Amino acid sequence: MTPTPQAVTDRKALRAIQQTRQRVDVERCRRDAHHFLFQSGLATKDEHNALDPIRPFPDELYLRALLDHLLLAGRFLTPEQASYSQKAGYDDLFRRACGESRILAVEKSRQMIVTWLVSAYALWRAKFHDHQLVLWQSKREDDAANVVFNKEPFIARISFMETHLPQHLRTAQFPRAGSYGQLMFPNGSRIWGVPEGGDIIRSNTASLIIADEAAFQPEFDASISAALPAIKGTGQGQFVAISSAEPGAFQAFVEAA
Repeated sequence: MTPTPQAVTDRKALRAIQQTRQRVDVERCRRDAHHFLFQSGLATKDEHNALDPIRPFPDELYLRALLDHLLLAGRFLTPEQASYSQKAGYDDLFRRACGESRILAVEKSRQMIVTWLVSAYALWRAKFHDHQLVLWQSKREDDAANVVFNKEPFIARISFMETHLPQHLRTAQFPRAGSYGQLMFPNGSRIWGVPEGGDIIRSNTASLIIADEAAFQPEFDASISAALPAIKGTGQGQFVAISSAEPGAFQAFVEAA
């Protein structure tokens, strides 16, 4: 049955409305990392949950506060704008230190979803900001690749998040977007999974460096030393270290911060 002229017009109008809503959603995600992480449809995988392994981020105050602190250290928020940090009881001195130092150290325990959240922040930073170089550093390159990209988009955590976004929010164009340990975006941004140590950090001008399980990286001190020129003085970089507790360089780094 041939649709009437009015039906065709109505369909075009509905399509235009949907496209406008999608453009607004993209722009809101770009401007507001909280919207992207907690309200856009972003999902991650929970390998411990056999019944419901694909999950949205739990909208918990401690995760919102952590995202505020990441945004402060990246200078995407001012201390006055970090409302979730305020609600969680952090003081203004801490918020100002995040923004001034561009450094954030996070002590975590298992099942706190901290790595998930920092992964999502890295994805937001790369997707919505042009020509960013995000280095995800683990003890071994294999460990970093399992967070960024490893063989297929559904394997590593960040590429999984990208491919499970609503269609209008996906920007990485697979298969060419992924190579071992790397995820590339059309805006010129790249997330690169690298092994511990200072060599790769020293040889590249990174926008964001994330040291995952930093307490278990014997060369963590070298990573910090190599990162400092990118974040101090006129540097515009950001350094984030997350880890379970373990005596050593990471503990000293946390206590110094």
